Amino acid sequence: MLLRPHQWVKNVFVLIVPLAVDAPALWDHIGKALATVVAFIAASCSVYVLNDWLDRDQDRLHPVKRHRPLADGRIGPFGALLLGAGCLAVAAASAVPLPAPVRFTVAGYLALNLAYCLVLKHYPLVDVSVVAVGFVLRAVAGCLAVRAPFSPTLIICVYCACLLLSLGKRRHELATVTLRGQAAGQRPALAGYSLPLLDQLVAVLLATTLISYELFILSATHPHAAVLAVVTVPFAVFALSRYMQLLSVHRSGGEPGRDVLTDAPLLINAVLWLASLAVGRLT
Repeated sequence: MLLRPHQWVKNVFVLIVPLAVDAPALWDHIGKALATVVAFIAASCSVYVLNDWLDRDQDRLHPVKRHRPLADGRIGPFGALLLGAGCLAVAAASAVPLPAPVRFTVAGYLALNLAYCLVLKHYPLVDVSVVAVGFVLRAVAGCLAVRAPFSPTLIICVYCACLLLSLGKRRHELATVTLRGQAAGQRPALAGYSLPLLDQLVAVLLATTLISYELFILSATHPHAAVLAVVTVPFAVFALSRYMQLLSVHRSGGEPGRDVLTDAPLLINAVLWLASLAVGRLT
């Protein structure tokens, strides 16, 4: 679909970060938190529509993207623009009851992604950095909406983890195209990447994601923070290792959100990970 509902799960970062730093604040302001989620869903949908509208001719050359509604003609250009405008209206309406800093954050997200669709997506490394910053803005907006404190180490962890997934997506795209010229034609920024470069960057981000996660757990005021850091590190390591296995062995990574939500080992690991954190916080 043009609005890509399978991508909406990305907006859960609006809830996850406040939940991790100040769960009571999230439950006390759950209405504002959910309104922020709706605003980001609608805002991201408008971005998807604009991106597909701009790339509709180029997408017809891609083996997968050619099936998108605009590329294959199921939706006309004018109808898509009307749909995008409707999404913007929903985003604006959802943001009205929210605090001003949240509204500015949503507006900043839209401005950043407008620049991405028009220019920034064509520049290697800049393209994936913009995507990762989009997740950080979701996390920041969630904290602002419920008045939860900021955790610099958690924000760093979110940025590094999302940058890792974005680079993994680029690696998948590059690995599935046999000719470099074809890759650059389907996504111009791919001309600035190579598999060895992406493998090195992914390895660095694996380490920084794990370190920032451990620093976040250790910096908590919880009396058993050190124990939680030790107990949960195997789950963090397994999640990152499994993602690398999917990327390198199973040639996955093209749709990170879908991969994470449909992979049984990752889902089981996540349940056990969350359970251990919950038990640790309650004891």
